[in-house]
Amino acid sequence: MTHPIPRTLHHTLFPVPCTWGGGLLAGLLMLLPAVALAQSPPVVSRSRIDPARGVNFHAILVPDTVYVGQQATYQIGVFLNQEVRQRLRRNPEFVPPETRALLVYDLPDAKTPLIGNIDGRPYEVHVFQRAFFALSPGRYPVPPSKLTYALPQSASFFSREESHSMRSEAVTLVVLPVPTAGRPEDWAGAVGEWRARLRVDSSSGRVGNPLVVTMRIEGRGNVTLLPRPRLSVGWGSVVAADERVEFDSTPSTLRGAKEFDWLLTPRQVGRRRVPPQRFVYFNPVARRFELASTTSVEVTVAAGDTVAVDAMADAMALADEASATPVDLTVRASVGPAVGYSWLRAPWLVALLLAAPLPAAVGAFRRRRRRPRPAPSHARRLRDAVSAPPLDAAALRRLAHEALRDRLGLDAGLALANETLVADLRHEGVTEETARKAASLLQRLDAAVFSGARPLDLPTAADLSALVTAVDGEARRGGIVRARRHAVRIVVLALACSATPLLARQGGDAARSWAAAQTAFAGRDFERAERHFLDVARLRSDHPNVWANVGTAAWMAADTARAVQGWQRALRRAPLDRQLRDRLSLARAVQNRGIARVPPVPVQLPPVLLLVAWLTGWAMLARRAWTGRPIARRGAWLTVGCALVLLAAAALDDLQRAADIAVVLRPEPLRALPVLGAEPGAAPLTGEVARILQRQGAWAHVRLDGQRQGWIAAELLLPLGDD
Repeated sequence: MTHPIPRTLHHTLFPVPCTWGGGLLAGLLMLLPAVALAQSPPVVSRSRIDPARGVNFHAILVPDTVYVGQQATYQIGVFLNQEVRQRLRRNPEFVPPETRALLVYDLPDAKTPLIGNIDGRPYEVHVFQRAFFALSPGRYPVPPSKLTYALPQSASFFSREESHSMRSEAVTLVVLPVPTAGRPEDWAGAVGEWRARLRVDSSSGRVGNPLVVTMRIEGRGNVTLLPRPRLSVGWGSVVAADERVEFDSTPSTLRGAKEFDWLLTPRQVGRRRVPPQRFVYFNPVARRFELASTTSVEVTVAAGDTVAVDAMADAMALADEASATPVDLTVRASVGPAVGYSWLRAPWLVALLLAAPLPAAVGAFRRRRRRPRPAPSHARRLRDAVSAPPLDAAALRRLAHEALRDRLGLDAGLALANETLVADLRHEGVTEETARKAASLLQRLDAAVFSGARPLDLPTAADLSALVTAVDGEARRGGIVRARRHAVRIVVLALACSATPLLARQGGDAARSWAAAQTAFAGRDFERAERHFLDVARLRSDHPNVWANVGTAAWMAADTARAVQGWQRALRRAPLDRQLRDRLSLARAVQNRGIARVPPVPVQLPPVLLLVAWLTGWAMLARRAWTGRPIARRGAWLTVGCALVLLAAAALDDLQRAADIAVVLRPEPLRALPVLGAEPGAAPLTGEVARILQRQGAWAHVRLDGQRQGWIAAELLLPLGDD
């Protein structure tokens, strides 16, 4: 995708020297008749001109609704009236909009401006065009363009200039997906209007000596987006070779040609014929799929002096296939147990790892002064007084009054004096019986304290403790807490009851899809089986058996990329499954080394080893610390050793999650830059595993085995991690 750069309207604005160009142009305009602009672009014919403005600046998108891969032309029109045109001393600066999610191609500007009358007034119009292409459906907003120009403040040559800035309209491009109705099976994504031709570099060849077969696709559209067609020849082996692009942006609609080369190695002698090849494309103008066919090409093949390398390889492959044990490609009957991710990121594991050193730390620093315990509450002191030696009436009164103050914030002495104690206790939620009993006990206690005599019915510490306990249990705040607890229980129960039908419905959907997939696979309807197994995988993504069946059904349906994705996802959750490794060996892309390799290590083994070593080590260090021996050096060695285990466990966890790893869906060349016009490189194999290094719009920068790197369309990648 190109980056916007400031563009200056240079010779387009001033086709003649600046000193006398304004006067000459004014004279020409006076001689021209007041005629409308003939064959004007849409931005000229559709824009509404404000006569009060000396400069009008408008943008338009034609058409504003396209299909994926179809061109939309973005036009900018700069309208200058005669007065402004004569006053301009230097070139205006035009900054096009920044479009990050679209492929952008600059179209050539007109050599001379358009001159004519619009609504009876002479204007000079400059048009700038760009071609937009979208790789995925959706709505793409195009921000306004910016035009900056300067005009002198007076007619004097030395007059200062005043700068002006204008913005065009913001437009929106609506991109529709290519229809699925009537789509041929061999359509690979070509959009436009195309013709196809086939040629061979030589009309004669020899067995084992490759010929170069070239298919040329030419027509109207973005030639850089054309996918490589399929070439099938029964009497020789075919290997994809170079690609060449001839790009023509002279007209307003992009056109050009793209040539695809194959190396055809003959295996049979005689007069042979390269059959006609077909190239299917979607015509966005006619809104239908069309077919471009080539003619056949005849070639004379003579006997070769040596055995062809490709023929020998085919023979060896057939021999190996005949002698090797066939791979089991049956689907698994049950969903099987769920296998989650590694425990390494589980909160409970992190809590255990952080808590393990605490006993040793306490033992090492146990001689430090301990913090004093908080003083017991007055209610607790009153309960302790029941079993302690008897207290005098003043001490009991003080404890009882302070306990009520702590619990209710109530001054019991003042309430007794005002005869409002019963009402105050009732206001706090205490029952009438308990309130009257409290008033009676406290009045007798006050009488004993202030009279100086010890009456026979003096309340004891047990009576006062029972009273404080009763008040604490009946007071309103305790009831509110209980009500809140009951409310929390009710809410949790309601959420559990509401989630149960949802989980049951998901389980029912998974069971129905599983049964339908098994039935379709048994009936050899592998594409339907693949779809149903994928439906189950979306609901049961943590079951290796489900992904294993997705891969098997996709392989039988000739969907190599999806097969590799399913088997790889299953293997990353069940690394010890030998059957999955055998099935992955069927893919042409290597799956047992490099980025695609999955070590045969159980998922939970590294975190278990880390947890056992860490807890055991710190338990031994805690015992040593509590006996007064030093633990600093041993603790450091334990930390370093467990850190190494943690790094290994983290690497295996990232490999299992595969957050930045994907499978190549189709062999498209890697690009040096994230634009289709960039230089193409090597093409990865279908099903090859790649690591995503960076994403930019509709492109992804990937790295493959063999130090291969480049940009590829993100839609050609199937993620191995969670979708």
